[in-house]
Amino acid sequence: MGLDMMLYGDKSIYIKNTPAKVDGFPVEVDGFPVESIVLDMGYWRKHANLHGFIVDCFADGNDDCQRINLDVDDLNHLIKTLEDDKMYEETTTGFFFGRSYHPGEKDEYGSYEEQKARDIDLFTKARNWLMSNYSKKDEYRSVYYQASW
Repeated sequence: MGLDMMLYGDKSIYIKNTPAKVDGFPVEVDGFPVESIVLDMGYWRKHANLHGFIVDCFADGNDDCQRINLDVDDLNHLIKTLEDDKMYEETTTGFFFGRSYHPGEKDEYGSYEEQKARDIDLFTKARNWLMSNYSKKDEYRSVYYQASW
């Protein structure tokens, strides 16, 4: 039990009411056309402050394990907040949420600096992937965050 946090990318491959094709054959799973694929872009375990920040900033504080869509501006805001060490101005707590590293902290599992670098890298890759779609007219991409506990 505990706070599990995921970042996903959703890429449409179902274009203009026509199923996507690979080598001329429609893409189907279990007899149904595939509309999109979901990419696993990131995972965190019990990173309470990151979770609280995302919920407060992008879900109006509604913490109900719902899907939280993140656009390029949202991802830029997350990256900037992490770079400026502003993620930890408030501490998020919850039953089974664990706790996040704070600046200067370190233990046998890692350090604040390592977590910060990893977080920035994940959100930067997600933003770049989302932005790489802007010139394409035949697919749709979205990024979303979802937690469970």
